[in-house]
Amino acid sequence: MNKQITLSSYRLIDISIFTILMIVFELIAVRAVNWFHEVYSISLFIAISLIVMMRWGVWSIISIIAGAISYCLVNDAVFENYIIYIFGNLFILINLFWFLLGKDRIRKGYWTVLFVLSGYVLVEIGRSLVAVFFGGKFIPTLIGFLGTDLINALLALLIIIITRKQNGLFEDQISYLKRINEEERNQNANTEV
Repeated sequence: MNKQITLSSYRLIDISIFTILMIVFELIAVRAVNWFHEVYSISLFIAISLIVMMRWGVWSIISIIAGAISYCLVNDAVFENYIIYIFGNLFILINLFWFLLGKDRIRKGYWTVLFVLSGYVLVEIGRSLVAVFFGGKFIPTLIGFLGTDLINALLALLIIIITRKQNGLFEDQISYLKRINEEERNQNANTEV
């Protein structure tokens, strides 16, 4: 029996897996700071957010919010930090405008680097702008966020460069499914001949 899964079910499962990964990695990142008595944590927030964004577009909002909330929960953050991280992290959604160039173009060459770096900068600007509403000064806060997340941005760049080489991982999933379906049809047509 050949049972097909619907696109909405596939999307739900896919986003759920990436969201669980986001939560687990944020938990480990924050806990690792205490375990190893470090000042900075290594987070996969930017990498996972951009991967889900490439795969599903605006649906990435689910894993972005989950990442922000889990980070704040594990840190026992005060209310204002929840607001700063949730709404500040959502600025990464401005990266959706890159897709006007075409997702295939973003997956190649220097466009990938620009996509990742703009995601990093947008998150830091977003957090800094929201922090201003709680009495923070924009420039010092921005410099602080940029500094603490620089390693995470470089890690995100490395992860995305690696994942774009994997078939279907850093790719629009609707296009990917159509391509796989077409390849399957062509293979079946060739075997029938």
